[in-house]
Parts: sequence; C-alpha cells; structure tokens
Amino acid sequence: MSFVIQNARFLSFGVLLAFLSSFGQTYFFGIFRQPISDDLGLNNSEFGLFYMLVTLGSAFGLTVFGTWIDRMPLRGYTVLLILLLSAGCLLMGFSGPLVTVFLAMVIVRLVGQGLMVHAAMTSMSRYFEKGRGKAVAIAGLGMPIGQALLPPLAVFLLLQMDWRTSWFVFAVTTVCLGVPLGWFLLRGHDRRHEHWLACQDMEAGQPDTAGPSRRRDVVKDYRFYLLLPAILVVPFWITAVFFFVADIAASVGWTMQDFTGMYWIYMLGAAAVPLLGGAMVDRFGGKRLVPFYPPLMGCGLLFILAGSGFPAVAGFLIFLGLVLGFAGPVNNAMWAELYGTKHLGEVKSLATSILLVSTALAPYLLGLLLDTGVSLSAILMAGVTHSFLAALLALPVALRA
Repeated sequence: MSFVIQNARFLSFGVLLAFLSSFGQTYFFGIFRQPISDDLGLNNSEFGLFYMLVTLGSAFGLTVFGTWIDRMPLRGYTVLLILLLSAGCLLMGFSGPLVTVFLAMVIVRLVGQGLMVHAAMTSMSRYFEKGRGKAVAIAGLGMPIGQALLPPLAVFLLLQMDWRTSWFVFAVTTVCLGVPLGWFLLRGHDRRHEHWLACQDMEAGQPDTAGPSRRRDVVKDYRFYLLLPAILVVPFWITAVFFFVADIAASVGWTMQDFTGMYWIYMLGAAAVPLLGGAMVDRFGGKRLVPFYPPLMGCGLLFILAGSGFPAVAGFLIFLGLVLGFAGPVNNAMWAELYGTKHLGEVKSLATSILLVSTALAPYLLGLLLDTGVSLSAILMAGVTHSFLAALLALPVALRA
C-alpha cells in the first residue's frame, strides 16, 4: 500500500493511458463492425481483410513512432498522443469514402491500441526497478476499466445516434479528459527522469547482465522465438473473440447488448489478478511466469464451448479477464529483465508491433474461416490447442536461470 501511496500520481498516469487506449482496441471497434460493414458493403472476410490492413498500417507506424518515447520528454509525448487520438476519433466522425475510414481507423488503432499502451507500460517498466511488476499491474487496470465502461456506452450511443456521430462524442471526451489529467499527473516527473538517467550513467561501465538491448540483437535471440507463441495467445484470441462478439453471443443465444452488458464480469477477472500477478513478478521474475498464463485462455475458451447459459458466459469472461490481467505484468517485466531498460522503448515497439500484426490477422483469418463454413466451435478449439502448446514452448526459457 505504501508503494501505491508514494507513487499514486505516476501510477494514475499509467492507468489513464491504458484507459484511453480502449478507443483503439478491437473490443471497442467490434461494437462498430456491423454498422461500418453495412455502410461499406463488406462481408465478414472482406471487413476482416480491411481491418487487417488497418492494423498492419498501425503496426508499421508503431515501429517508427514507438521509439520516440526514448527521445522525447514524457509530458510532451503524452499530450501529442492524446491530441492524435482525438484527431483520429474526429476523422472517424467525418469519414465518408472507404479511404477516409481507413485513415481514421489507422490513426485510432496506432495511437490507441499501439502507442498508448506502449507508453504506459514502457514508462512503468523503465522508472520502477523495485516494484516493477506492481507498477505494470496497476497501470494495466486502466484497460479492464475501459472495457467495462466504454463498450456499453458505445452500444447505448448507437441506439441514440448514427455511428459517425458517436465518434464526435469520443473525440471531445478524449481531449477534455486526457490532456488536463495527463499534464497534471506528470507534474514533477522531470526529477524521476533525472534519477533514472543518473542510474543509467552509473551502470554504463558495468557488465550488461540483462542481455542484448537493441532491436537487432533481440531478433537474433532464440529465447524471443520460444516466448513468441505464448505472448501471442492473448492479443490474437482476445482480438478474435471481441471482434466477433456478435457471432459468439448469437452462438449461445444472447443478444449483443446482453452479452456486452456482462463485460463487468470480465473487468472483475482482469482487476482481480494484476496486483497478485505484479507481486509474483516482483518475487519470481516475469520470464519465469510466462508459461503459466496461456492455459488460462484455453480454459476460458473451453467454458464458452461447453455451454450457453449464464455460468458458461460468466466463466468465459472471467478467464479472459484473468489471462489479460496476468499477462500484462508478466510480459512487460519480462522484456526489461531480458533486454534491460536503456532501449526499452525500441525493444517493446518491436514486440508490440508483432502483437499488432497478430491482432490484424485474427479478424481476417476468422472471418475467412467463418465465410468458408468452418464452425465457430472448431475455431475456438484451435485457440485451446494454441494456448496449451505455447505454454510448453515457453518452459525452457522460464526454467533457465
């Protein structure tokens, strides 16, 4: 508790960025899939391909702009991100032809899902060596909070107004909430940054025990490829689930409004684990814990495959929340442990770009499979298999001292 009190403002900054990232997350865009598809005249696989291109564009942008956090003052970088996110929401409201919808979605995806999360987690990992796991976990709470509040709000607005008009509401909300709060929460951050720089100078002459620290070194490290299937489990399958939330809801006989109204259960699962996960990371280290969270995703998918009533849906959402809450502190601490913090923005931008590519592929591949007649249950069973195999592949890295 003393850690939270002493660092309340900076931790709240991480929560704020994670919360605002919701506007660019797939679970939020999934609410708008049907009205946008209807406007553009696209079927499942066509919209999945469109969304894949949008996400690939944002992934490329992340490799370029993600490194700026290593060079720019954090306050200025944060304000820039919030203004860009608001501009993307505004463009969504004004969008007409396909090309403008594409550009708007690229901006919102890049800044929301990409740079906002990247900035929040890189900041927590960089400036907290002691208590890094707890810091990442607390900041990550912004995502389940956003997911509990914003999708139901989006569904409500869609019942009241055109989908484009709702994005004007999001543009105003983002800039009015984000800029003043972000500026306030980073007051006094310069002293924290100066302390971190001093620590980097002290460590400059010491042997590097954290492993390679540049992007080119990471791609040559075999551990990276053993861990990759595990770290892809959460972004790929959560993207798939929430992008096709209407199909999953229909498969269990629920309306989308009723199903999204249950997201508070998902938030409970996501909020219950991070602090425990963060404490475990601080004790055991992130890389040792990587094999333990992918099976949680498999268990969640098994729940929705097993039934259609409230227990099945609740179990499904709880396990999705648990895996998201556990993966956040584990993965973010793992990068710092393996590759150090000096070039952490560069390393994490590579990792996050790969995760974004996986979230790009998920809607297209699933849409294509559904349009060709593959059953939803068969697709979800593939997710169960992926989850348990990924845990086995990560074991050699976890067990290595």
